[in-house]
Amino acid sequence: MTVIALTSAKGSPGVTTTALALAWAWPQVAPGRRVLVVDADMAGGDLAPGYLRGAVSSTDGVLGLAAARPADLGAGLWEHLIAVDESATRLLLTGISDPAQARSLAGVWLALAEVFADPEGELSRVDVLVDLGRVGTAHEAAALRARADLVLLVLRSSLRASAAARATGRRLVEERTGFPGGTDSLGCVVVGEGQPYGAGEIAAAVGLPVRARMAWDPASAAVLSDGDAASWRFARSALMRSANAGATELLAHATTRASAVPTVPAPVVTANHRAGATP
Repeated sequence: MTVIALTSAKGSPGVTTTALALAWAWPQVAPGRRVLVVDADMAGGDLAPGYLRGAVSSTDGVLGLAAARPADLGAGLWEHLIAVDESATRLLLTGISDPAQARSLAGVWLALAEVFADPEGELSRVDVLVDLGRVGTAHEAAALRARADLVLLVLRSSLRASAAARATGRRLVEERTGFPGGTDSLGCVVVGEGQPYGAGEIAAAVGLPVRARMAWDPASAAVLSDGDAASWRFARSALMRSANAGATELLAHATTRASAVPTVPAPVVTANHRAGATP
């Protein structure tokens, strides 16, 4: 299992869209494995009202999981996931709609982090992409960020975005110091490289290496962010070409790190069904 956490510093650079695009590309990069997107944005998630267009029941998602309180969280988790393709290869765990709901979920995130850390557990053949929203949000899912094999800061390529991300990059470096593999587990995902700055300039400004680049493609992004209908061009769009390249790079980096880093656990901070649009 590979766990990748995506987060942001400020604004709306496209964390959720990036997570979904990578998930859609993942089966081509990692054949035979499932991929799970976890909406852990404690400011209020976008998966349910956006990509799924509200087609979510009260038993779905992290709130349904928290209410059910299964004795075996790894086994019980499956009942609260949403499959968005026929083969149930791509799975979603929807999040909260109201930031006031975040306070009650700290124990759930901690338990999920432990499930994701079990190499022999129920999800051992599932890779996980966590949408953490903005760093520093009240009651953020810090346990999932601590568990992640890679923590990626998503940002646009503007001067304003780089300036906002600089302090967050420093915070993440301080946070990961002492983890297995150290700061090699950090990086950036740049959305719209060259508008106007390139990857090298952004890496220098933020203090983190660029691990992936996502194309600026608003029409294709709307399929994922808002559940717009996908045309036959979607799979070959600039967004999805960049997602395939990004997923390849991220999985390769995570695999290289896993083979090089001793298997010491990182410190942890204190029924599938169809729904939504299927591109």
